[in-house]
Amino acid sequence: MAITDEANKVAGAVRSGRVRDVELALANGCAVDSRDEDGRTLLMLAAQGGQVEVLRLLFEQKATVEAKTEDGSTALHLAASKGRLEAVQSLLELGAVMNSVDAQASTPLIRAAEEGHTDVVRHLLQSGAAVNAQASRGLTALYRAAIGGRLETARELLNHGAIVDLANENGETPLTVAAHNGHTDVVQLLLERNATINTVATNGRTALMFAAQEGRADVVQLLLEWKAASDTVSADGWTALMLAAQNGHMDVVRLLFEWKAAIDTVSADGWTALMLAAQNGHTDVVRLLLEWKAAIDTVEAGGWTALMLAAQNGHTDVVQLLLEWKAAIDTVTVDGWTAPMLAAQNGHTDVVRLLLEWKASIDVASATGFTSLMIAAQNGHTDVVRLLFEWKAAIDTVTVDGWTALMFAAEKGHADVVRLLLEWEAWVDTVQADGWTALMFATREGHADVVQLLLESKAAVNMKATDGSTALLLAALYGRLSAVELLVDRGAVVDLAGSDGFTPLLEAAQKGHLEVVRLLLEHDATVNAKAHAGDTALHYAVRTGQTGVIRLLLEYGADVNVGGSNNCSPLLIAAGFENVEIIELLLGQEASINAQDNDGDTALHEAVYKGQFAVARTLVEHGAGVNVANAIEWTPLMAAAQGGHLEIATLLVEKEAAVDVRENAGRTALSLAAEDGHVEIVQLLLDHNATIDVLDMESRTPLMRAAYRGHEEVVRLLVESNADVDATDGSGRTASMIARSNNRSNIVRIITAHEIERPSTSVDSADSSGVARSPSQKSAVKQDWFLPSREIRKDKEPFSFGSFGKVYRGWWLSSRVVIKCVAVETKSQRRAFQREARIWQKARHPNIVPFFGACDDSTPYSFVCEEATNGNLMNYLFREQKQGRSLVWRKLVEAALGLHFLHERHIVHSDLKCNQILVSKDGVAMLTDFGLSFNSEESSGEEEIVGAIRWKAPECIRKLKPSKPNSQSDVYSFGMCVVEAVTGAVPWGPLPDPVVKYHVTREKFLVRPPAFKSDAQWEFVRAMCAFDPSKRLELVDAISQLRKFAEDEAVEERVRAFSGEAKLEPEVVEGTG
Repeated sequence: MAITDEANKVAGAVRSGRVRDVELALANGCAVDSRDEDGRTLLMLAAQGGQVEVLRLLFEQKATVEAKTEDGSTALHLAASKGRLEAVQSLLELGAVMNSVDAQASTPLIRAAEEGHTDVVRHLLQSGAAVNAQASRGLTALYRAAIGGRLETARELLNHGAIVDLANENGETPLTVAAHNGHTDVVQLLLERNATINTVATNGRTALMFAAQEGRADVVQLLLEWKAASDTVSADGWTALMLAAQNGHMDVVRLLFEWKAAIDTVSADGWTALMLAAQNGHTDVVRLLLEWKAAIDTVEAGGWTALMLAAQNGHTDVVQLLLEWKAAIDTVTVDGWTAPMLAAQNGHTDVVRLLLEWKASIDVASATGFTSLMIAAQNGHTDVVRLLFEWKAAIDTVTVDGWTALMFAAEKGHADVVRLLLEWEAWVDTVQADGWTALMFATREGHADVVQLLLESKAAVNMKATDGSTALLLAALYGRLSAVELLVDRGAVVDLAGSDGFTPLLEAAQKGHLEVVRLLLEHDATVNAKAHAGDTALHYAVRTGQTGVIRLLLEYGADVNVGGSNNCSPLLIAAGFENVEIIELLLGQEASINAQDNDGDTALHEAVYKGQFAVARTLVEHGAGVNVANAIEWTPLMAAAQGGHLEIATLLVEKEAAVDVRENAGRTALSLAAEDGHVEIVQLLLDHNATIDVLDMESRTPLMRAAYRGHEEVVRLLVESNADVDATDGSGRTASMIARSNNRSNIVRIITAHEIERPSTSVDSADSSGVARSPSQKSAVKQDWFLPSREIRKDKEPFSFGSFGKVYRGWWLSSRVVIKCVAVETKSQRRAFQREARIWQKARHPNIVPFFGACDDSTPYSFVCEEATNGNLMNYLFREQKQGRSLVWRKLVEAALGLHFLHERHIVHSDLKCNQILVSKDGVAMLTDFGLSFNSEESSGEEEIVGAIRWKAPECIRKLKPSKPNSQSDVYSFGMCVVEAVTGAVPWGPLPDPVVKYHVTREKFLVRPPAFKSDAQWEFVRAMCAFDPSKRLELVDAISQLRKFAEDEAVEERVRAFSGEAKLEPEVVEGTG
């Protein structure tokens, strides 16, 4: 029942018990089951408030007694929770369900027991309430009473047969939780009623352990008097004594000792009660344990003792106490650490001093060579470092890797510690295993104050590490401007190179540290210095796109045409990246636009290889040679043709690039485009008079190359453009023979179809230009899908239309059919029409609309198919729903089987939505409309975003480098079809397409529609529509899940039918596809 203002007004009258006002409201049309803003009905409010007269009035007006709130509470639950005894009595008299459960499976009895309403509990029990009913997690009424300390309620429950030891899912009994929460009187009652005292929970803990952990001394005393086992160990080996000691519960520890608890039990990790107390600084507990003869030097699994744990955590008084009790002071862990090291690590100066006063060894080294001094220095604890110096700690000890205390402090930037170490004459130029010094570490991390301190102490400024690094190289690499300035001022050689020939300038330029580059140049760094690979700072700045650095280097005279690695100029490197600004900057400094590298490639070649159209256009506009060939005679046009870069190829041919020039294997741009299946570029070249039957060094034509690779669209285009199908290669094989030998049956059919209707021609020779002779005219050949226009008659008026054309009912011969007429005006539209016909011809499946053929011998062109008399899926589901049937999931299974059939044949639908799913006269869902479909083994021929945005996968509609549709994007689209079918509305509702695109490309998904009642169904949609295509549900798995939903749907329908709510008809959930 909807929440209304009227309902909220009446709610006030109900709460106040104003019977007459409620009566008048009901008489004036207020619904008796109205709910307030919290979702409670009027009856619930009366029960909760104990307004019995109102409650009875509402019942007389047919109020629903068992209505539930969002959390599953009924009126009886609410009355019981509030202790409204009269309301509970009245509800039971009026037929309320005694043991109804809420969302947590709690009964009214459990709710009353939880709040300690003993009189309500008593009445419910006397009325037959289930005393041992268990809510979620196994909680009973007695458990709830025990945890809340409800003594009289617990007694009442026990008197009515409550099982005293009934545990929850974690094995905790009422006794366990009563003990845990310190309810001594409830514990006493449960023990008197024979509760098992030593029951262990799933984690192995007993009531005594829980009480000890929380410091419940009275409960512990009571449990021990009732013979609780004091030394039971939990799953991880802990005892009640350990838990009490860990938490500093002195009185509980003393009690356990008095009851003979074992003092030196160790946990699974080797910990004792003494260690736990020491770690947490419980001095009194530690003293008591020692007085009771606890073993003082026990070590845990890692070799730690109680003294180490106290030292690590800075508990000076505990350390003092342990030392007085003769704790071993120089014990080492398995890693070689001592108590002084652990105290030094955390800066506990007083603990370090105390240990030294007790003669702890000051220079013990760990397994890796760390001393207390190094550890304190690394962590910046100046006071501890000073204290260790005063106690004569060795200052220049090195680790196994050669590190010193000074290096650790310098790397971490602890200037005060560095100053102190230098004052105590630490060696400033010690090198570690890789040859690094303290100065190098400080420089790398950018600690300028430490760098200055080290330089003032005469640190060697030009020392090289094993890998050739110097302090200045590191400062330049990481952009540490202040450090660079300090080093240069102290005499660092600005051109001193590393082992790879990199100078500081090259390092800074590559990383784009503009101000460091400026500083180095101001200090006369060699601007054209080369690394061993041959590149200069300008090369590296160009390669990483550092425009500011490039401009600065050019101002300081960088050679714009210098050859680097492979003799590449900066311009050649820039051409491979999409940064026109850098290209124009270099050209403005007279960069040689046609300079070639060792492979003969120019900047234009590089731009074409990477598909950088904007760069290519800029270079051409600045006069780049479009016909310059590289070392293997490739021109930029050839590279564009092979790479499928249509925009660039178009640019080049418009700038008069030679279309028939050959590379060193005799291939032309047309040969290369045909070989790699780039049908649009093939068309472009043919449009610019490329020789169609040119022979390469293997005497192969472009047609043969395309046939060998199996590119159907290219073969069809070449054949339709009068390519010579009878030309033979050096082995005497025609294109058809080459295709046949490579199992390209579709190619053979295309070529054979053209051969049938034209006269044979001889190709026993080629002309002097290397072009095979071909017939001047070829007859058009009809495809296997072709239907002649004389066989087709359409009705006078269309019944549907769109941007594609119009749809008519009509006749094919003597059969009633649907005729889809499309406007075809260009070559690309004709190819698209033929592609759709070929795909539909192949798609023969019960869940694909039956295709009879297509007609292209008259305009408009037309497709002929069976009529789906039940219309599209959405209309069909709506009509069925009006008849009381829900068929959503069963129809989606059928549609998915059709899609699976397409994918198995490498056909991508590319335009899935529910109006592309039609329903036959027999009620079978079928896919249709293959206008945007393509064979995934061929080029789709579609580069732009087409189809309905809100069904499109995000990778297909993003602005930068959108992906072509594929089977994974079809899965996403089908997931959107699921949303559409379940909700009865298009995905994303009224949001405009641009807003939908904005959300989807930023990985914001739909808010879950209310129509998705099942979490599993919504998670299924999320899995199909994962933003990462690799994480999307596989279609076969999706079909399996759809079948489960369909089966559930069929079962629900039968249940409704038997209860008279729905019409039942025979229904079969689709099997295998």
